[in-house]
Amino acid sequence: MNPGRELEQEITRGLTELRALLATCSTCSVVGWCFSYYMHTAHSADSAARLSSPAKQIPFLLAVLLSGQEPESPIDFSKEQWEKAKSILDRLFSSYMYLYMPPKEELGTLAPEWHRVREVSMLAFLHYFNTGFLASIHQLVERIRIYLTPFDLELSAALGISASQALAICEWIADQLQKALDDLQSSVHAEHEERIKLLDKAEKQGWSLDDLTEAARDPSYLGKAEKLLSEIKGLGLLSLLDLEAAFPGIAGTFWGQFSVARGEAPEIRYPTEQSIYEVRPLIRISDTEAFCPLVNALFTALLLVGERTLLQSPARDKFLRSRDKALEDESLTKIRAFLSPGASIWSEVYETPDCQYEHDIVAVDDGLYLLIEAKAAPPLEPFRDPDKAFVRLRDAFRADTGIQKAYEQGNRIVRRLKNGDVVPIYDARGRELGHLTPDQSKLPIGVCVTRDNFGALATNLALLLEKDRGDSYPWVVNIIDLGNLAEAWSYFGWGPAELRKYLEQRILLHGKAFSDDELDFVGYFMRHGSLDSAIKARADLLQLNPEYSSVFDDLHRHLHAGGPPVRLKQTEPVLIDLKRSLISDETVYVDVGGRALASKKIGRNEPCLCGSGKKYKRCCGAGH
Repeated sequence: MNPGRELEQEITRGLTELRALLATCSTCSVVGWCFSYYMHTAHSADSAARLSSPAKQIPFLLAVLLSGQEPESPIDFSKEQWEKAKSILDRLFSSYMYLYMPPKEELGTLAPEWHRVREVSMLAFLHYFNTGFLASIHQLVERIRIYLTPFDLELSAALGISASQALAICEWIADQLQKALDDLQSSVHAEHEERIKLLDKAEKQGWSLDDLTEAARDPSYLGKAEKLLSEIKGLGLLSLLDLEAAFPGIAGTFWGQFSVARGEAPEIRYPTEQSIYEVRPLIRISDTEAFCPLVNALFTALLLVGERTLLQSPARDKFLRSRDKALEDESLTKIRAFLSPGASIWSEVYETPDCQYEHDIVAVDDGLYLLIEAKAAPPLEPFRDPDKAFVRLRDAFRADTGIQKAYEQGNRIVRRLKNGDVVPIYDARGRELGHLTPDQSKLPIGVCVTRDNFGALATNLALLLEKDRGDSYPWVVNIIDLGNLAEAWSYFGWGPAELRKYLEQRILLHGKAFSDDELDFVGYFMRHGSLDSAIKARADLLQLNPEYSSVFDDLHRHLHAGGPPVRLKQTEPVLIDLKRSLISDETVYVDVGGRALASKKIGRNEPCLCGSGKKYKRCCGAGH
């Protein structure tokens, strides 16, 4: 069967099931399950409870819900229905793999280029459509302030509300919902204490069940229990009246721009379509009340709506120039965290006095020459057709705004230094600011900072980057991850020596180790003290455990949410041969040479051998 036809049939079947599942259920109960999912997964590593792509699957579920009408006699969405919905969502989103599978009759006859085209297209497609904006609230706030608030006048004229005003409302909502959660936790504690007192008293005095029931009606306990139930019911709810009291004059505009009720959304036909929830994350359940399933979604919606509005406005060119400059400034600020106070850093410089061969940032420090180019253009949406998608992705990668161009810009200086040339650096007026001298003790490396996350196209440059055999790969990192790394470097007291060690090893892993998240590579480096074992591992492809990036989640909780301090406990990496593990139906551990290690039975509740600090069942043993 044609892969495209198989995909259409699977999507039609899945959507029909999903619509039928939601048709009789109340909006409140379905949204409540989504809210509960976010709350649960934020505090639990239980992989069995997780969707494969929650950042896109839940918005898709909500889009299907919102495109239908509220039933006349709605019923509650049950746990059984929630589990069925999760199963349908996972099936729907994985169905796109049909597009990249060879027809059975052609197995074994396809050229290497056929496989390369589909590898690139598949990784880009899955990343683009299955991955949400991976940023914390404070990072989203920072981006809105940097990129949108300079255009307050333009946005106010187009939307009736400025970015600064909308941001203030989003922050107020976040504070209100957090306060409600804090109050609920206090009420849970108070009710629990009072209930224990009652049970202790009942046990000591030998009360009957009727006695205990009567005592529970006493105001000392009943008031706390009723308060707890009320706060549970109100969790995640937002009142328009409260919003209007806090923001008179603009609350209604915000409400109209960022809220949606059931029956107001257009019908969604494909999981790859943008969900109405992604731009209207407040789900109205009455004229004056709305549910906010995820606070981060509010800030993301403001960013999406604001940037889309500017790109479609007369201010488009002004916005694009501002966007490019803002990324250069952000990159300069973030890169300072990795360098010593004595580092030489120049921005907006040239290799010649007549302004030829521009470079966004050039930094010189102990052991390092960093040639940094900032690229603000976002990833293009891949076509569903793999061949057409490949051409589009390749051309965008090679464009002046793409990663290939950034590499070529930085590699000019890298080559000159390796050839023994002294490279002078000039400003826009033709004045010499300094020069780079060939030095065997320094690592010259090109760095491309992207504004957005390009997934595997950035973490595995062997997929698309064109370079001579003797040249080194650059380092490509998006600005959000660079900010996370800058925080980590500052927290652990690291500097240019650690950065050089990481970069020197990292550029050797393109095509050898895989993750679509740069933080997994850095997490591996932090956990094991180097990337050396990954470099030496005898493997066709090393798949990094996504748990490696969890150190950055822990660090964020400590720095921004009162979590415990983070301490690095360096361990030896644990390697698993996936192919042999699948064949033998048990985990096969190997050394860097690929030789199987003596089998050791690990209890599911024992610490994982990889040293993550997690239980085996929540780390390498997940799914076994």
